[in-house]
Amino acid sequence: MKSKRRGFTLIELLAVIVILAIIALIAVPVIMNIITSARKSAFEDTAYGLISAGEMYYAQALLENGMTSDVEFTITDGEFVGTNKLEVKGALPSSGSIKVTRDGKVALAISNGAMCITKGYDDSKIDPEADVDNCVLPAEPAKTLSELAKTNDFATSVDACATTGTCAVGTKFAIEVAPGNIQNFYVVSDASNKVTLIMDKNVDENTVAWITKTDYLAAGGTEAEWDTECDECGNNNKGPITALNYLESQTSSWTYIAPQDYTLTDSKYGTMTRTNARARMLTETEVNAIISNDWSYGNLAMPPYGYWTSSAYADIAISAWRVYRVGRVDIGDVIIDDSYGVRPVIEISK
Repeated sequence: MKSKRRGFTLIELLAVIVILAIIALIAVPVIMNIITSARKSAFEDTAYGLISAGEMYYAQALLENGMTSDVEFTITDGEFVGTNKLEVKGALPSSGSIKVTRDGKVALAISNGAMCITKGYDDSKIDPEADVDNCVLPAEPAKTLSELAKTNDFATSVDACATTGTCAVGTKFAIEVAPGNIQNFYVVSDASNKVTLIMDKNVDENTVAWITKTDYLAAGGTEAEWDTECDECGNNNKGPITALNYLESQTSSWTYIAPQDYTLTDSKYGTMTRTNARARMLTETEVNAIISNDWSYGNLAMPPYGYWTSSAYADIAISAWRVYRVGRVDIGDVIIDDSYGVRPVIEISK
């Protein structure tokens, strides 16, 4: 007698479904991790491919006339923007930047929308965990005095103190502040492996107030304070905001000078911090230490008749210290905007 075949019971079917669900719960994350890992690995390969392409670009440039300035390549919507392109095999990232410096260093920041990869100028490896919401090129390492010092009619040789010893006050340096932009400077001081230099002229021939009423009020000053000494005479208790704003705007393109956070301390306006500034103003103390040298007040037109320091005059609210064209350090009204300019001071490590 034949036995009758029996199908799965409902309980057995449910058991099978549960088992399959458990298997799926285990397998799907594993599969997704494999896919994610593969995508990450592929994107890392893309990064290294772009780095190699940048290195090849530099090598090719050396075979020709070399590189006179840094070159940056920009990728948008998966394509290079403009005429600057690297020879790369395979697909490009959705966005990014690759920078090749004139001394052969390659920096990179690329994004595929889900992750960001960066590489610094002196790094040998990439960083695949960079912030995808702030996927930008890493900061370029600060150039040293010996790297920035050039020769010209002003400084016919690079002084040995750029690398060893102490630079004497007044030592001349021709500094490349940006690609192809060489400006002349004198040493003000050399301490703690950092050299402070002042340009041989004002940043330009324009004149500027130490502080304007608009900047004063924006900094939290009041109308009453502005009129402390006399009606519309000004006040120095907020610092040289207008002069600093102008100086920083005129030197913001000095990309070879590392931006710094300068902290100014003064008996009238207390402490003021200027962030990411490439240049600052001399203090009254620094000026008095060098004013016996004619280079500290040279190359002045009429106007400007001199340049402002960052120091306020302690005894009179409307005055600040300035350098006058005849080699005199005295005071001027902070609101004067037709007589004095600004002279860049930079600090460079050895």
